[in-house]
Amino acid sequence: MVHNTGYIGGSVLSRLLAHPDANTFRIVALTRSEEKSQKLKALGVNTAIGSHADSVLVESLAADSDIVIATVQ
Repeated sequence: MVHNTGYIGGSVLSRLLAHPDANTFRIVALTRSEEKSQKLKALGVNTAIGSHADSVLVESLAADSDIVIATVQ
């Protein structure tokens, strides 16, 4: 599991990163802190720092994505 993310989000991200074709995926994770962002970047994950409550940011990220997985509780 990817640690220092939410439990559900970390579980989903771990499964995506374990996929045989993971190196062909462009994954962007929304995180609330630079610290978490750096840990995810070390795994090859692109990040955006912000909040799911920032509708302008979320809409922008979603518009640039093929698939959006929301794991906010």
